[in-house]
Amino acid sequence: MKQQIEFNRDEQHFYINSEKIMIPDFPITVTLQITRRCNLKCIYCSEADYITEPTFEDVKKMIENLKGVKRVIVSGGEPLLRDDVLSILKLCRDRFDIVAMASNAILIDKNTAKKLSKYVDYVDVTIDGPRNIHNKIRGSYDKVLRGIWNLNGADIEYSIVMVLLNENKNSVLDVCQIADTLGATKLKLLSPIPKSRGKKVISQRLSSDDIKDLFENIKKGKKRNGWNIRITITDWNRIKEGHALLVHPNGDVVASPVWSKESCIEGIGNVINEDIKKIWTKYPYKENHIKKYIEKTLMVV
Repeated sequence: MKQQIEFNRDEQHFYINSEKIMIPDFPITVTLQITRRCNLKCIYCSEADYITEPTFEDVKKMIENLKGVKRVIVSGGEPLLRDDVLSILKLCRDRFDIVAMASNAILIDKNTAKKLSKYVDYVDVTIDGPRNIHNKIRGSYDKVLRGIWNLNGADIEYSIVMVLLNENKNSVLDVCQIADTLGATKLKLLSPIPKSRGKKVISQRLSSDDIKDLFENIKKGKKRNGWNIRITITDWNRIKEGHALLVHPNGDVVASPVWSKESCIEGIGNVINEDIKKIWTKYPYKENHIKKYIEKTLMVV
């Protein structure tokens, strides 16, 4: 039986219909950065270094050359800072099976949420702790929650993301409760990447043993409290290098994170000038990519 890679929309992850993992002809997920501008200054941001913003025509070329990818995650910076973001999302909707967007949700008012509902399957929004903790790390907690309520009002699915640091690790169960109460589909817990501002918080990263202990506490908390939300934890040591294909605003496709490189990324090609199938042939982390996105290397409860 030929391997089929499908997307579970209820749990927001890919899965395969066989035990043996075979490498497909295309990556299954690509993150497309359409800007590096942002209206927050998160202390761990790995994408804060400025790169010239692409024109709409350049974005169209990128999207065309990403043909064959199953899911595109439109990201930034903050993608909603672009005036043409809805036009970009429409192009993605016409091209890809799954269209997601990573946003801090601050700019998602009721009208914007209604418009987004036509184009996105779900949105990733970060909450890094209860109000005081979140505001110390990212800021604008109340605006983020208003944005999430507007997503709820427009019937848009969303996941909550939390970046794990020493200063917020004791708030993880609080965020589990917040995400479950809000009605998020999924809670994704991950560690910072040591590039850009992320280099300054590298001492705050949790060890694999710390993450394992945290996972056990979350399992107990989920059983005790009856949370419905699906919770995943990323330990970079389990996932290994280069699982993500990230398209920078200038079209450069990089593998990320690649710990063995000083920059923590590895350049693969440029999706303005070449198609993703050609770039995929040069990509050295195919198995890490597939295993991560079908959740084989994640801790899941």
